[in-house]
Amino acid sequence: MRGKLVYPWSEELLKYEFREDHPLKPDRLKLTYLLSQELGLLENVREIEPGVATRNDLSLFHTSDFLDAVQATSATGEANPRYGLGTPDNPAFKGIYETGARYVGATLEGMKELIKGASNAFVISGGLHHAQRSEASGFCIFNDVAIAVTHFLKKKPGAKVLYVDVDAHHGDGVQNAFYRSKNVMTISVHQTGRTLFPGTGFVYETGGAEGVGRSVNIPVIPGAGTPELIEIFDEVIQPLFNAFQPDLLVSQLGVDGHYMDPLAHLAYTSSGYETVVRGLKEMSDDICETGWLAVGGGGYDVVNVARLWTLFLSLMLGEDIPNEFPPHFLDVCREMGYDQYPPAIRDQNEVVQMYFSREEVSLDLERTIRRVKELVFPYHGL
Repeated sequence: MRGKLVYPWSEELLKYEFREDHPLKPDRLKLTYLLSQELGLLENVREIEPGVATRNDLSLFHTSDFLDAVQATSATGEANPRYGLGTPDNPAFKGIYETGARYVGATLEGMKELIKGASNAFVISGGLHHAQRSEASGFCIFNDVAIAVTHFLKKKPGAKVLYVDVDAHHGDGVQNAFYRSKNVMTISVHQTGRTLFPGTGFVYETGGAEGVGRSVNIPVIPGAGTPELIEIFDEVIQPLFNAFQPDLLVSQLGVDGHYMDPLAHLAYTSSGYETVVRGLKEMSDDICETGWLAVGGGGYDVVNVARLWTLFLSLMLGEDIPNEFPPHFLDVCREMGYDQYPPAIRDQNEVVQMYFSREEVSLDLERTIRRVKELVFPYHGL
C-alpha cells in the first residue's frame, strides 16, 4: 500500500516574487495553504520541507551558461536579456537563483517521495512550464517539471510518463524538453497560440524522431469553457491515457483558464476542472504504478487560485469539503487587500458566455479534435 499524499511546503517559497505589481504573486501560495489548512485537508497529507535544488539537479535540464547567467543576476540584480532575465515577464532581482532553485527543490522532492512510495504529490509552487534550457520565459526561471521528469527517467529507465497540462498557456518548455522522447507523452490544452503567449502549441506539433505522436496539442479559441474542457478530456486525454499506459502521471493544473482570470480569455468553471481532476485521479489510480505528481502553474486572480487548488487537493485526497469559505480565511483575504472574491468555493454557473458564440467555439473544437485524431491517434493504435 502506498503512503500518504506528499505536500511540499515552506514559507521560503513565498520569496519567489519578481515585483510587487507582477501578476505572479506569492500570495497565491500563502492563501492556498491557509484555505487548505482551514478546511482540515492538510491533516491528511504529509508535509515536507523543500530544500534548494543543487546545480547538478538544475543541470538535468538547463545549460551551464544559463545557470551561470542566473547566478550572476542573482548576485547583482542586474538584467541579462540574452537569457530572458530582466524582461517585463521576468524582472531581475537579487536572490533569483536561490528562490528559483527552491521551487525546483519542492517539485523534485515531491517526485523523489513518489519514487519512494508516496501515493501522490501536490506541489502548489510548481508548474513553471515555460522555462527553456537556456532561457527564462513567461514568469519561469527554471523548469521544475522537466527537471523532475528527467530525474524520474534516470531512476526508472524505460518507464513512461504522461504529462497533462491544462494551463491557459501552452506548456512549451516541457514539450520542448521531451519532444523527441518515446518515453514521455505531453498533452497540452490551452488557448490558441494565435491569441496568447507563448504563440506555440499548434495541432501539427506532434513530436520528432522517436517522439513522433507523443506531443499532443489541443488549442482552443477565446471563450472555450467547461463543455469544451470536458469534451477534450473524454475525446482526447482519456483514450490516450489508456493507450499509452504510463507509469507516472504529471499534471500542470494552472487555473488561468478560469473565466475570472485576468490574463487569458477562456471560460472554464470549477465544475469543468473538477471533472478533469477527478478523471485524472481515477485513471492514475488504475494505471500508474508510481502515482501522480500534480503541480500548480498559472492563475492570477489570487483568491480564485486558492479556492481552486484547495478544491483540487480535496479531490486528490477523496475528501468532501463545504462550499462556504471559512470566515477567518475571508478575514485574512481582506486584510491582505483582496476584498473581491467569489461567493463560494465552487462556481454556481456551469457555462459562461464570452468572446465567440457557443456555436463558433464548439465548431472550432470539433475541427481541432478531428485533426488531433488524424495526426496522433494512429501512433497509439486508436
